[in-house]
Amino acid sequence: MTHLAPSVAQQNSTSARLIELDWLRVLAFGLLILYHVGMLYAEGWGWHYKSTYSSKFLTNIMLWSNQWRMSLLFLISGAALSFLLASHSHWLFFRRRVPLLLLPLVFGMLVIVVPQVYVEANSTGVIVCPNFWHFWYIYLDQTSAEFATHKTIGKMQLTWNHLWFLPYLLAYSLILWAIYPLIIVRKLISFWKKLSNHISMPVVIFVPIFIFYGIGWLLYEKNPVTHNFVHDWFNHARSLFSFLMGFVLVRMPSVWIRFSAQRWFLLFAATISYAYILFAFNGGSLGDGLIAKQINGFIWSANAWLWMICIIAWAQYKFTSSNPTIRYLNSGVFCFYILHQTLIITFAYFLVPLKLGPAIEPVLIILLVAIACLLLFEIIRKLPVINILFGITLKPN
Repeated sequence: MTHLAPSVAQQNSTSARLIELDWLRVLAFGLLILYHVGMLYAEGWGWHYKSTYSSKFLTNIMLWSNQWRMSLLFLISGAALSFLLASHSHWLFFRRRVPLLLLPLVFGMLVIVVPQVYVEANSTGVIVCPNFWHFWYIYLDQTSAEFATHKTIGKMQLTWNHLWFLPYLLAYSLILWAIYPLIIVRKLISFWKKLSNHISMPVVIFVPIFIFYGIGWLLYEKNPVTHNFVHDWFNHARSLFSFLMGFVLVRMPSVWIRFSAQRWFLLFAATISYAYILFAFNGGSLGDGLIAKQINGFIWSANAWLWMICIIAWAQYKFTSSNPTIRYLNSGVFCFYILHQTLIITFAYFLVPLKLGPAIEPVLIILLVAIACLLLFEIIRKLPVINILFGITLKPN
């Protein structure tokens, strides 16, 4: 079996994971669910389905996590991958990891996201097909006339909607899996140790900001986020870099444990950057010159990274022990992620026409989604084979 270079993974071999990462994983996916409920009401932001109620104030609140929520999930996933590669043989990791991500993706594209496509197509009038079961049939029938002008993958009309995270995560995982034998050669083990002991916190804080800024400067305008796996270069660069940062940081324990000591500075700096983001988003400007434009881009990049490491720092400080609830939620978070957006859009589709009010409607949707996620998880986890399609496995992943 291959072994991890001296790192956090070895220092915590009894738990085989960092407690704060368990908390962060649950909280980050929980935030994602709330964010997607918010998309029903965010004024000025398009989505698969919209409520009749909207709020500019809510859009400003959602802007807080808009820049970093998915990057944080990729960072957490990269950190988790570091432990997985250290604790699995090379081919055992491949045999377990690929089905765990690929099967839910394929099943999700064929089954889970179909209600989302149905609601969006019918509510916008793109495809009028009131009978859901017939809609599902023509969605699966790749020669259907209704979808002739709505192909998404070559000559197919399949889509992954919110499940785009899975193919990206699978691709990045396979890249690191392929080069992992090179990462743990003796010379690089020595490199990890020296880097961990000598790298300074200002470097860890500011160098990634410049890299995020460079990614945006090079790719954003010509390659905006599309979730088209082949052409989504800006999103790939940003997500892969976040993934690699998670993988690397947990291999440098001297660096990782220092985040909590910087928590107040990071909170102050992140809050200042978010204040500027609100200023710019609502029409504020530093000017029209080239320098002003670059400063603006740098602050937007800084906002993303500062909040990511600020959240890690506070998680290290606050979440020092686990409990049954967090372990339970952690076991179900992948299933919740797969289900949540379809549940949100489905419940909204039936509730929005009732016009329950701008407070009751979102609260009711949140409650229904939470209850449905828990109930479905409890049912699905007991069903052999089916549980794998929802990312649930009783084996260590």
